[in-house]
Amino acid sequence: MGFLLSNYQLTICILLYSLIFCFSSSSAHLCHNDESTTLLQFKQSFSFNCSACNCYRNGLYTDNWKEGTDCCAWDGITCDNTTAHVTGLDLNCKCLYGTIHPNSSLFNLVHLQHLDLSYNNFNHSQILPSFGRFTNLTHLDLSVSYLSGPIQGNRELTGKLASFINGTLRHLRHLGSLDLSEIDLTGELPNSIGQLVYLEELHLSDCNLFGTIPTSLGNLTRLIWLALRGNKLINGQFPSSIGHLKNLERLHLGDCNFSGTIPRWLTNLTRLTLLDLSYNNFEGPIPQLFSNFLQRQSIDFSNNQLTGPISSSITGLPNLHYLGLGSNSINGTIPSSLFHLANFSQLRAIDFSNNQLTGPISSSITGLPNLQSLYLGSNSINGTIPPSLFHLVNLTYLDLSSNNLSETVELDSFAKLEYLDSLDLSDSGLSLTTTNPTPSSFRNIRTLRLSSCNINKISEFLKTRMELLEVLDLSNNHLNEELNPLCNLHSLKTLDLSNNQLTGLIPTCLGNFNGNLTWLNLQRNNFHGSIPQTLGYASMLQELDISHNGLQGVLPRSLANCTNLEILNLGHNFIEDAFPFWLENLPQLKIIVLRDNKFHGPIEQPRKRLAFTNLHIIDMSHNEFTGTLPSEYFESMHSMMMDYEDKSSLNYMGVGYGYYSVTIMNKGLEMTLVRIITIFKAVDFSHNKFDGKIPISIGILKALRVLNFSRNGFTGPIPLSLSNLTELESLGLSQNKLSGEIPQQLTSLTFLEVFDVSQNNLTGIIPRGRQFETFSNTSYEGNLGLCGFPLSKNCGNVQIAESPTLPSSFSHNFKFKFDGFGWEAVLMGYGCGVLLGLLIGNCIIRRKEEWLVRIFGVKMCQHGKRSKKVWKKIAHAKSIINCL
Repeated sequence: MGFLLSNYQLTICILLYSLIFCFSSSSAHLCHNDESTTLLQFKQSFSFNCSACNCYRNGLYTDNWKEGTDCCAWDGITCDNTTAHVTGLDLNCKCLYGTIHPNSSLFNLVHLQHLDLSYNNFNHSQILPSFGRFTNLTHLDLSVSYLSGPIQGNRELTGKLASFINGTLRHLRHLGSLDLSEIDLTGELPNSIGQLVYLEELHLSDCNLFGTIPTSLGNLTRLIWLALRGNKLINGQFPSSIGHLKNLERLHLGDCNFSGTIPRWLTNLTRLTLLDLSYNNFEGPIPQLFSNFLQRQSIDFSNNQLTGPISSSITGLPNLHYLGLGSNSINGTIPSSLFHLANFSQLRAIDFSNNQLTGPISSSITGLPNLQSLYLGSNSINGTIPPSLFHLVNLTYLDLSSNNLSETVELDSFAKLEYLDSLDLSDSGLSLTTTNPTPSSFRNIRTLRLSSCNINKISEFLKTRMELLEVLDLSNNHLNEELNPLCNLHSLKTLDLSNNQLTGLIPTCLGNFNGNLTWLNLQRNNFHGSIPQTLGYASMLQELDISHNGLQGVLPRSLANCTNLEILNLGHNFIEDAFPFWLENLPQLKIIVLRDNKFHGPIEQPRKRLAFTNLHIIDMSHNEFTGTLPSEYFESMHSMMMDYEDKSSLNYMGVGYGYYSVTIMNKGLEMTLVRIITIFKAVDFSHNKFDGKIPISIGILKALRVLNFSRNGFTGPIPLSLSNLTELESLGLSQNKLSGEIPQQLTSLTFLEVFDVSQNNLTGIIPRGRQFETFSNTSYEGNLGLCGFPLSKNCGNVQIAESPTLPSSFSHNFKFKFDGFGWEAVLMGYGCGVLLGLLIGNCIIRRKEEWLVRIFGVKMCQHGKRSKKVWKKIAHAKSIINCL
């Protein structure tokens, strides 16, 4: 009996102890009050603005961040099970907008081990030394958060990153993961990076790093993931210190400016699953590294300068998912061994585009049943398409464009690939027929590019409602029907039907495509009638090209609603209207082509202070414009003033769906710019009825490459300010009424290839030197008063007049405005007064040289030499006279 009682008492004691333990454990999980208050204060210091954050999802705070509740249960908060201190703060993509100040409550959470503030917008706050207070931190992610390095300054202050690593990170000795991607650190990766020996992940992509990768990086032997992509490091050999990182699994070094050959010691990194060396300057043959890459899942050598054939020894990579060799100079045929299932059983994507590959597509391609993406565009592949290609049932992206295939293929054959998302057969050499139309074809297609495929008819499936189709390119075919059947394609963002024989009116439905339409190209067809007002409803429109048609009427004012418009090409139609000054309200406009229409009347003063600030090209030639040119327009064309753009790399105008193109007159020839380089700037007002003087403000547009004012009625001298156009390659002033001499200063235009001042009233000696030694007689014919090389007319003993200089006040901020008077009137009075003074002074100086001593403080030399100070004043006066 006593035994039973003791067991009963023991049971009661155990239960009581368990209850006490449970209560104590639950109380240990309650958030500390000070940390709860700290978190709420941190939240309240920001606003929530998802549109300002570069976030891949919208993740606002949930309602459980409330005062009086346990913060350990709040979203994004992790607490220690024993101490209940906040150890994890994950605010990734929480739409935070504001500034992190030095006294931010964030830095009171000293027990943090995991901190993720990525994909928010901290308004370019500095990465503060206070981050060093988190001494227990193992994970720090500040990527894509609009932060900047701790030191603001120029490139000589290379210590933004060094300061952060030496000052802040040296306290974070337990750090295992660091992500500062897309933060402006502006510095050289310091040797001290090697002190963070616990790092397993280091992400410093797109941080504006420069210099070399330090050898101390090899000390980070625990690294599993290293990403330095998008930093312009010193052009040199690949850093061998990376070869010591035996545990590396993912290596991202794309777009880092490396050169030389791809090193063989990469085979030492036997655990690599991803290797990205794309967008560098590696050269030589494709390295024979693949036999050692058994674990590789992704290999990207694209956009380099690799040469030679693809070796048939590339085998035995059963885990490889992606093989990228695009945009190199690889030649030869595609080895059939590449398509054997035993060698590449998991291969899902192949990119061999933009190389020099030849030969046919192997019929053994069916050996890759998991293939989803095949990019073979821009090569010289020939032959026919093997039927086995249509057995790749998982294919979603297929690019065979710009090849030499020779076959007539039924378009519906490609419809067998029911999962196709993108199909590009443009310029492939294929001829496509649609003899067996199936309206349900391509039900998953989003991008369909069939340019130059000898298509005679719009396929039936395109006349049905296709909810997913966003890009349709049927350009350069033989279509000769009306467009109304395409009005069901409501999801279109890009529509290119250029270079066909399409007829009828432009459908009004094109402006009603759910507001998604960004690119509309209908040039070189047979459309007639007026431009529909509904095009102004396409508020997202960025390119509108309806040139080379038979369009009439006026330009619809509704286009003023297209505030995203960048290119407007109306050339070669019969549009009859006044100058569309309301285009000033389109802030993104870069190209205006009104060429060869019936535009008429004067170009009046701009309605707004800054008009056409982003213009790169304006072509108003072959119209009936009259009157003088308002100088204010040129004074606000800021994009044409910028002569400091980076010319080391080629950047082209365009959007995500392709590049802009335009046909212009350049250097006396009509040429089509298939891609428009951003540094190309052109003004063409030729073949109109403009009169008056050429505005001297044209000299502000220092980035101009082409300037054509020919075939007008301009009078007066050639402005001296043209000598400021140091990038100018073509200058056309022919068939006007210009008078005076050709300014000697134009010899400073060292890029000038075409110079035409023929059929004017110019006089005097033709300048000599530099580019002027290359121009022929035709550049000057029709000017009876000109003499000298290259004309046969000798100038005798006439000496070249001293070249006047531009006024020192002529600058980027060019203004000639005076209260009560226009600048022309003031300068005319000033110029006449100076001229009269010089004439009288010349007579007096011959008799009383000492007067000059009193006035200018110098004495004339007997050999006719004058001091620099006198010459400067006289030249200044001459330049003003010549500008009139």
